[in-house]
Amino acid sequence: MSRRTLILPLIAVFGLPLAGCADRNVPTIPTPSASASFAKEPGEPETKKLFKEYVAMGSSIAAGFMSGGINDSTQLLAYPVILAARGDAKKFDVPLIAKPGCPAPWLAPITPSAPSCAGRANDILPPDANNVAVPGVRVAEALVPPASAGSIYSLLLGGTSEVRAMLAAKPTFVTAQLGDNDVFEAALAGAVGAIVPNGDSILTRLASFQSSYAQIAAALASVNQLRGAVLVGVVDPLFGSPIVQPGAYFFLARDASGNFLGKPVNPNCAPLTPQGQPNPLAANLVSGQIVLDPNLPQINCDPAGFPPGDPRRGAYLIDPTEQLLIHTRVLQYNATIAQIAAANGWAFVDPNIIIAGALASRTNGRADQLRKCQDLATALTLPALQLALLNTCPVTGPTAAPNFFGALVSFDGVHPSALGQQAIANLIATAVNARYGTALATF
Repeated sequence: MSRRTLILPLIAVFGLPLAGCADRNVPTIPTPSASASFAKEPGEPETKKLFKEYVAMGSSIAAGFMSGGINDSTQLLAYPVILAARGDAKKFDVPLIAKPGCPAPWLAPITPSAPSCAGRANDILPPDANNVAVPGVRVAEALVPPASAGSIYSLLLGGTSEVRAMLAAKPTFVTAQLGDNDVFEAALAGAVGAIVPNGDSILTRLASFQSSYAQIAAALASVNQLRGAVLVGVVDPLFGSPIVQPGAYFFLARDASGNFLGKPVNPNCAPLTPQGQPNPLAANLVSGQIVLDPNLPQINCDPAGFPPGDPRRGAYLIDPTEQLLIHTRVLQYNATIAQIAAANGWAFVDPNIIIAGALASRTNGRADQLRKCQDLATALTLPALQLALLNTCPVTGPTAAPNFFGALVSFDGVHPSALGQQAIANLIATAVNARYGTALATF
């Protein structure tokens, strides 16, 4: 399986009953016109100057990828569209994908739609495009489209790169959310090492990331009419993506036959040993993509479950050493982005602020914004483990969270819901107001 098939479409499976779940992430809205238009109110002068020509760069989140797919409905729920409306932008043209999508969004939690890629819903292309984000791109690929980019890059940008599309639009204001895929693909595959001996890593090396981002910043700084920019940091997938859960979750959620969605769960994922002591292997993180890989016969929480050299060894499994590497790399990426923003006088926002608040959010003791099995690590008895599962893990029934994974997360367990997109817009709007003296709404 190539690394790109791990991310587009992104498929996660979690093994609890889903009866009665409705899609709250992808509401039915009318097929949009060729561009997003906004009712005009008298704007604050600096806001109108800043948003005269707003361009959004980025990957899946900025493009509006949601619930495992993207189409003209999800695209118009993305935070750049929200910001353009709040900034009283004269126009914000989006290259729209016709329904059902490319691929189609899921209609229920972790229920993939049939693979497909519909055509365009309008004729917007650079230099007219204001949202030039493309799902799946890494930082380097914003500069040069990869040969493996496939139809989605051509569909949205006609084959040109994000950077060239941004330059062609001659922006006065830019948001850039790039870098998530440089870490997410590694985390979701459970593979942070070299793809081949002495080769590059699925987890983008820091020096490569820094070099690519510096080139993007240089291109942005070269825009004569640019009045401001916001660089958005990288999300930590181990904190923010409920597709990744501790091994104990899969054990506790298995059925009476010991299977999790048809795949056996090894007893080494049990949260407690036969002696009633905490089992360290249960704290290893497992990507839900393991369920769909026929090469993996079971969900195994032991990194040594296969012999050395076996490509299945450690697949979809993130042990503490790998977890530390991923956390550290995210911090390094974000330090790089923050430094570049500061050097150019632009604003920087860290989306992990949203995640921290979501992890702490409770309603009647139950996690409602983000379900990452927050309470499992401190549960030391079977009753406590069961309560932790019901209150903080993805479940259905009376203790379930909105959208299964939490109100801020869509049905694929990775990308934000419509509410999550609004939270990102609020965070960016606050930073824009502080840096540029605007009066964007932040609710």
